[in-house]
Amino acid sequence: MDIDKAMQFLLEQQAKFDARIDAFHSKFEEEMLRIESVMLSVATTQQRTSEILATLAEKHVELAEKQRESHQELAKMHEITEQKLQALIVALDRHIADHK
Repeated sequence: MDIDKAMQFLLEQQAKFDARIDAFHSKFEEEMLRIESVMLSVATTQQRTSEILATLAEKHVELAEKQRESHQELAKMHEITEQKLQALIVALDRHIADHK
């Protein structure tokens, strides 16, 4: 009789163990699905961030080129203004010298 009770006990314990293992596996699978979902979201977000950064870098290069061109144009205009100012000063000096 003790063997029957021991066998019954062991079978009950095995059944409880199997139930806990099944619950653990179910929870593990749920968590893995959640983790996969989060990882997919992170990967998608990272891809979008990379695309935005690439666009920003491209725009930055374009802006830097436009600024360089603008500075060159301003430098040319400054040089022309300086030349015209010098010509005006010379003309005024002559005019003043002629009227003395």
